[in-house]
Amino acid sequence: MNEDFISKGLENDRYLKAIRLGKQFEEELFTTLKNVSQDVIESIPSWFPEEIDHDQNLTRQRSEPMGHLRVDTPMARVNAAGEQLKFHVCIEWTQPSVHRQDEHADGSLCIVFYKIKNLDRAEYDAVKAQTAEADKWDAIQFDDDLWNSDLGLFYIPVDSGPAITEAFETLKAHFLEYGVEYGELPTENQ
Repeated sequence: MNEDFISKGLENDRYLKAIRLGKQFEEELFTTLKNVSQDVIESIPSWFPEEIDHDQNLTRQRSEPMGHLRVDTPMARVNAAGEQLKFHVCIEWTQPSVHRQDEHADGSLCIVFYKIKNLDRAEYDAVKAQTAEADKWDAIQFDDDLWNSDLGLFYIPVDSGPAITEAFETLKAHFLEYGVEYGELPTENQ
């Protein structure tokens, strides 16, 4: 036991303050993620059910990813098998090498991204190709999802609050432009 470390944690409630600070940080990020989803819903309400129940989750672990906060929003759109798509927005910390990025001084890479759960991989690949050809999406990078390698994600590395805001604005615009290519509305194939 490192008594000096424990003593410093007890001084002036440092431990309790750190817990509160971490909780406030997580709440702010969840609010940001929900606002991204809500902005998309308000832009194209026909792509989402009338009653929305956002599913949120976080991990704090030392494996990959090192940590994440995410919000899943069910869509009205479905894949070819009739499975409901989910709009997934996330902020994630990983080792830079996971996304083939240069090492960072602090050792971690923070990215914001979106993916579509239950999406057919061919649809992701088609949108990825179109995105790569368009200069206006130069900030967006591509990779496989760490949780499910069959899912692809669109991501942007970030290092500050303003960078997170700007990255999500870019990702929202991307989704609003290409979202029509993700699955279909159930009435489209009738």
